[in-house]
Amino acid sequence: MVRRILVFLLALVVLGVVIGVVFRSRWRMPQAAHEVAQKATDSATTGKVKVALALSKRLSAYDISVDTHDGIVTLTGRVPSEIDRELAANVTKDTVGVSQVNNQLEVDPGVTPSDAGARESARVADLEIRADLQERLSSSEQLKGQNIQISVENRVVTLSGQVETPQQKTGAEQLARSVSNVSSVVNNLTVARPSAPQSEVPGVSENATKDRELSRQVLFALFSEREYFSDVGAIRAEGQNGMVTLAGTVASRAEKALAERIARDVSGVRSVNNQLTVATQPTPAPGRRSGK
Repeated sequence: MVRRILVFLLALVVLGVVIGVVFRSRWRMPQAAHEVAQKATDSATTGKVKVALALSKRLSAYDISVDTHDGIVTLTGRVPSEIDRELAANVTKDTVGVSQVNNQLEVDPGVTPSDAGARESARVADLEIRADLQERLSSSEQLKGQNIQISVENRVVTLSGQVETPQQKTGAEQLARSVSNVSSVVNNLTVARPSAPQSEVPGVSENATKDRELSRQVLFALFSEREYFSDVGAIRAEGQNGMVTLAGTVASRAEKALAERIARDVSGVRSVNNQLTVATQPTPAPGRRSGK
């Protein structure tokens, strides 16, 4: 009888241990799975923030470290101004997956771009120049369809391939020089018909081509500074004989003045006719008068 009781008690103890192990395992497994999922999410968020910072012309050259924990992103490193520090926080805050920004960046006016950052910034600048020039060549009535290859290194554009006329060779070089941030152009284009008259322009006058290219150049300069405008796409530019007319809407007088300054700084612009209008904020409905 005593042996049966002892066996029964031992069985209860073993059962209790098994139940406890199972219960703890079931509680720990979801917790562990959640931690693994959160780490993966944080890692993805870190990657997205690094990409966003790398795409910023102002920030890509500086060594900014990014760490994410439970959706909270911590930024560390040094930047040259408070404006850059605030910009880094805003870029991070706008990134998908970021719930909060812990901005520990230090402002050091003497900080210089890191070697790796400078190389990456230069590479991105070269790619942007090449893409912009390709778009301009494909939109040019004079040059689209011509066999023109483009290479860009350290903001130096090299043109190779073949065009039909000497004027097209000159036009391609002028177009390349008009692209923002280009330092120089090496024109290695060959001409299929060297004796073609310089005045030959297929389908469009030389002045109209220059006006159109100047307009594109101004718009590109504005787009390059798009982070300072609420909607840079609402701004239109039209060039005529060196004078550029700005039209459309901006959010403030500061944006209107900035757009004019950017346009004036574009090579080839002699004057700016600023017709931009400042969007007015909706007037709140008047409240009821007291006593009525």
